[in-house]
Amino acid sequence: MEKDTQKIEEFFYRNNKQANNPIIKSFLSDSKNLYLVQKAILYPTNINKQLVDESFQSHYINVRKTKYVSNLIYFYSLDFDKKRRKLQKRSLLILDKDLSKDGGTTVKELIENASNEKDFDNIVGKGLLDKIEDEKLLKSLQKLTVKQLQILEMIYVKDLSIKEIAQTLQTSPQNVSNLHRKALNKLNNTLSKGGEYL
Repeated sequence: MEKDTQKIEEFFYRNNKQANNPIIKSFLSDSKNLYLVQKAILYPTNINKQLVDESFQSHYINVRKTKYVSNLIYFYSLDFDKKRRKLQKRSLLILDKDLSKDGGTTVKELIENASNEKDFDNIVGKGLLDKIEDEKLLKSLQKLTVKQLQILEMIYVKDLSIKEIAQTLQTSPQNVSNLHRKALNKLNNTLSKGGEYL
């Protein structure tokens, strides 16, 4: 028994470099394969060698299949992520972007309008719209969003500052200024088409 163990150890010592190969290590980690190798070392008949050879070929094919499938999964997942990122970049929803070239309404304002349309008379400009006598100006004002009308009324009827309006509407002064500027631009564009300038 000691001679057998010594013979096996000597074999692995002589073939240390090959035994450290990851595929051979994984092959020998299976107890059945290790038994076949030890049997072939102790009794080196053609049948024992052939059994080891067949077992190793089967193991090698399984390793290659596993490697192939894991590479497929890895590269398909990379490709999937690239396609998903590309799609997300392509269909970004930018709410602050102007819908038209003349700097009119943004998507965000339209969304807010849809939720506020019911309260149009309560929120907006009875004060502002009541004070307008010019029909063209009145029609132009009615084309503005609820928020734009609110801001115009607070500035020109109630004499509030941009800061005070921002606090009332719970937004930034910069946003109030932008909405004010867009409202004036929209009014100017609408009235200039009719031959009058604001």
